Amino acid sequence: MPSDTLKIVHVSSPFSWRGGEQQLSYLHAGLLYKTGVETIVFCPTGSELSKRLNPDQVRTYSKKSGFDLGAARSLARLCAHENISAVHAHDAHAHTTSVLAATVFGMKQPIVVSRRVDFPLKKKWFTRFKYNHKSVKHIICVSDCIANIVKPAIVKTHMQVSTVHSCVDTSRFKNIEQIDFKAELGVPADCVLVANVAALADHKDQFTFLRTAQLLAERDSRYQFVIVGNGELEEELKEYSVKLGLTNRVHFAGFRSDLPQIYHSFDCFLFTSKMEGLGTSILDAFANEIPVVATNAGGIPEMVINEETGMLCNVGDDNQLSVAVEHVVKDRTLREKLVRNASKKLNEFSPAYLVSATLDIYRNIV
Repeated sequence: MPSDTLKIVHVSSPFSWRGGEQQLSYLHAGLLYKTGVETIVFCPTGSELSKRLNPDQVRTYSKKSGFDLGAARSLARLCAHENISAVHAHDAHAHTTSVLAATVFGMKQPIVVSRRVDFPLKKKWFTRFKYNHKSVKHIICVSDCIANIVKPAIVKTHMQVSTVHSCVDTSRFKNIEQIDFKAELGVPADCVLVANVAALADHKDQFTFLRTAQLLAERDSRYQFVIVGNGELEEELKEYSVKLGLTNRVHFAGFRSDLPQIYHSFDCFLFTSKMEGLGTSILDAFANEIPVVATNAGGIPEMVINEETGMLCNVGDDNQLSVAVEHVVKDRTLREKLVRNASKKLNEFSPAYLVSATLDIYRNIV
């Protein structure tokens, strides 16, 4: 089917702006402006997506819960009135809404589901039902790790599961006015700033980041640390930082909408997740030539090849992580090698690849 006959609706449920929403926006823009595919984003009223995208390309709904019959009804009506070719659900609640639209309100369009987290699938009947629903034709996983988790739960022969890696648009980081983030934090310009950019959630495991920071701070007074992001564990992490004696060494920067302008201030990117679908913040670090030290959780090893594109350490091993950071900081040859190889690795995670691979999936199911 020619691209210009396709019309896709992207279903999203979060109010926040995190990695999944960034990837949806990359896909939406790439399809619309590079292939001529018409796309509509169906998201909650007041969500970050609804604020950042062109209003002509957005349809909003009033989100009540994760199991939302009102949203499902609105989606089914949208698909009928707009002559939609396929529905792409980008998160768990969006998946539920799409399946409800098909089951309860007779939505006829085939459904594609994106799976971005490496949590095991719940054994509840509705989870199994929605993953094997007859309208769901393809599940896109952002890493091979996730695909291997999903495949055993699929029992329907009509279902396909494949990996399409997330991407990074490197142009976001070019020709921009940079911020002196170290000055903003009030740390010395010649300090070694070790950064973590992630939601403050349990699976991101910033507690290990803080224990690693404690070890590094004890060895070298040059180290300073920053955690960029917000989330439900913010107060607990701040209290833990104080308990570790890091009051003047760890800075909590909160959510930043100007990330492209501050990455250049980081000397090392330390990513300590214990579970991770892929970890697109690492791609941002690659794009900004920041050396990466990360845990071997989930899909991270599909980006971070130990001693090639970054340093890879065991989950929760703060001692190993601290030693790896020291190697990167002190060994200029190693650091330059990691940055050089990481830049090349980015070719595998381009927006063009994301759009092309996803478009092929749409064509196959419509």
